[in-house]
Amino acid sequence: MSTLIIRRRLISWACPSIIIIILLVFLLTRKHISQQEVHFRPYDPQLFDKIKGSIFEGFDNETGTKDGTLIVPNHVHFLFFNSGRISYVHAVCVLAAFKNQRPEKIFFHTNVKEFTGVHWLKIKNTLGSVLEIRNITLPNEIFGQKFSKNYHLWHAGDVTRIRILMKHGGIFLDNDSYIVRGLDVFRKYEMTVGITDGPYLGTQVLIANKDARFLKLWLESYRDYNPDSWYYNAGQKPMGEILIYKPELVHAEETLLGVHTLSERLYIWDRWENWRTYYSVHLIVRHRNYMDTMWNNFWWPELDETNICDYPKPFGVMAREIYSDFCPKK
Repeated sequence: MSTLIIRRRLISWACPSIIIIILLVFLLTRKHISQQEVHFRPYDPQLFDKIKGSIFEGFDNETGTKDGTLIVPNHVHFLFFNSGRISYVHAVCVLAAFKNQRPEKIFFHTNVKEFTGVHWLKIKNTLGSVLEIRNITLPNEIFGQKFSKNYHLWHAGDVTRIRILMKHGGIFLDNDSYIVRGLDVFRKYEMTVGITDGPYLGTQVLIANKDARFLKLWLESYRDYNPDSWYYNAGQKPMGEILIYKPELVHAEETLLGVHTLSERLYIWDRWENWRTYYSVHLIVRHRNYMDTMWNNFWWPELDETNICDYPKPFGVMAREIYSDFCPKK
């Protein structure tokens, strides 16, 4: 056997092993750091005094409105900071929201001057007058505290989504959150949130009346801002200091908003029909690349309008049901 062949076999064996070792070290380190960072304050009566006299005081988020009246506007909000490029996956999620939620309006909140590309044209032509662009500024601070340099875009986005919902109400979606079926069942509640693996609050799908009490408390909790933790203020702190004491402020959906980790089912399993039972699914698309190679030595480049036609994993089915214009007709 030639030296070249032996070398190639050693590399093919070693690379996946090295990736797995690095990932395990990363996960263990991250877990240790996370445990060190998460220190929640005890019950703060002054914080909860801020929602006294709210129009929702005494509202029952277990049952929602007594007559089933929908109190959350059927408006969907997306946030696009710093880039006018609409990726294929982002387009799928916008089009899924349009098709499956049938909103009165879809808002793009953005600081870019214009969007470009084939997927932008698809969205623009499909949504028509339902789409509205709203210009906003990327914030640099919260309550006089500068956002972290490492997490600026994410932390600024977390605060901006709260402010958008406090101003307008509606359904806020991460750009990679896929609406499977209509969310109207949740529009009778003051506010609905999903729960992540932590268990922490999931920010990827939020459904709220603009006067929801939790929104005000959530924003107030940023007065104690941790710039060094990616998800502390967004998902951990509001759960550990607000909802643990006042769970009645929201309607919590444990599973079917799909904000917990579903990467393995989306990008590794060969079949996953159960996605159709969810209301929404957070695609966690930024993590797909290493998940592919780590678990089944399967690599696929960034998913786009052409290679999605042959993508054999469950997300391929989901995407093609929404946007398959460039695939050969069968």
